[in-house]
Amino acid sequence: MNVKLRKRHRYMWMVLGIALPLLCLEAIEAIPQNVIADIPRHSCTLDIGICGIDNVDYPIVIEQSQTANTLDLNIKAPLKSAFTLAYVSRSQEFNEDAVLLGAIHTMGEYSFDLDTQMSGQTYLLLVDKLNDKTLYHQLIETSAE
Repeated sequence: MNVKLRKRHRYMWMVLGIALPLLCLEAIEAIPQNVIADIPRHSCTLDIGICGIDNVDYPIVIEQSQTANTLDLNIKAPLKSAFTLAYVSRSQEFNEDAVLLGAIHTMGEYSFDLDTQMSGQTYLLLVDKLNDKTLYHQLIETSAE
């Protein structure tokens, strides 16, 4: 290595020695703090195998009969939870006021009778009781007869 190459090599390492730490600090500052907070809670199911936007591909289809006061669920995708219970609640989170509808074990169709005392805005909640977390929630309209 001659003098010219040594000088060029030294300057390159000095530039890299200053530029790399500065670029690393800039990259660390550019990392978003909470990426999940930007996603609306109701736009995607929380712990279901697939998350589709199209209603045809959506993993849970809810049909509600106003006259018979029943709620039909069609689970198209397997749930990641081993023990899932369906509740009706006035809030999006599971609390002590939630009314148990029944258990959901596998994919398929489920039919639940709704309480006539529940009226107005209520939420259907699918709750994983083993891990104690809400897997899915959706607003449903119930009316008292």
